[in-house]
Amino acid sequence: MMKKLLLLALLAIGMTANAETIIAGDGESEDESLLDLGQGKDQNDRWTMHFNLGVNVPTGAPDGVKFAPFRSWEVGWTVGQYDYTPKNWSTTFSVGLGLEWDNYTLKGHDDMFAKVNDKVVIGNAYGGNIEDLSSRVHVLALTMPLLIKQRLSKNFAITVGAQLNWNYYSRLTNKYKDGDDECNISTKDIGTRPITVDLLGMFHINRVAVYCKYAPMSVLKSDRGPEFQSLSFGIRL
Repeated sequence: MMKKLLLLALLAIGMTANAETIIAGDGESEDESLLDLGQGKDQNDRWTMHFNLGVNVPTGAPDGVKFAPFRSWEVGWTVGQYDYTPKNWSTTFSVGLGLEWDNYTLKGHDDMFAKVNDKVVIGNAYGGNIEDLSSRVHVLALTMPLLIKQRLSKNFAITVGAQLNWNYYSRLTNKYKDGDDECNISTKDIGTRPITVDLLGMFHINRVAVYCKYAPMSVLKSDRGPEFQSLSFGIRL
C-alpha cells in the first residue's frame, strides 16, 4: 500500500512539474507549492497539491516498548488544497484533502507485535531459526489539513494548523526469515482510533517546507493495545 501511494504521488509530481507560477505585484510568489493546480475564481485563491515524506518518532510508549524511528516512515499526499489569501494580506488560509500512510516499527529483531484475544500485545519472536525480524503497525488515513501560513519575506514563511485524520485501514506486519523460508504475516482490525487530530507546524524556504507534526492521540485505543503518541519530522513540497 505504501509503495502504491508513493508511486501515485510521484506520478502527480511529474504531471504538474511544469505548473505556472503566479507572481504578485510586489514580486513575491502568491503560492509556494511546486505543484500548482491553477487559480480559483479570483486572484486571491489557488488550488495546490502537496507531497510529504518524513520520519515517525513514537513517544509516550510504555516501559519495554521501544521503536526504531528511522525505520518508521510517513508518506503523505494532499491531493487538493484550497489556498485563500485576502487582498493585500500576507496571510494564507488553506484547507485540503489527502491520504497519509504511517508505520511504526519496533526496535531490534527480538520483539514483535501480535494480536491476542482482540488486543495487540508485544512479545518475543517465534521459536525456531528466526532472523531479520521486522515488526510494525501500519495506518492509512484520509486527511484534512487546516492551515494558516504567514509570509515573512519573499523566500520565507511559517505555517501552523491542525490535521484531521480518518484512520480507515490498519494492520500489523511481521516479516522474518525462518531458515530458508521468508515469511510475511499481516493482521487486520487491530483497534486503531478511527478519528485523530494532529498539530502541525512548517517553515517554508522558497517552495520547500520543513515540517513537524505532533499526534497527541494514541495510535491504538486504550483497551486494544499499548498506547503511544508520535512526533513526525520531514519535508513537504
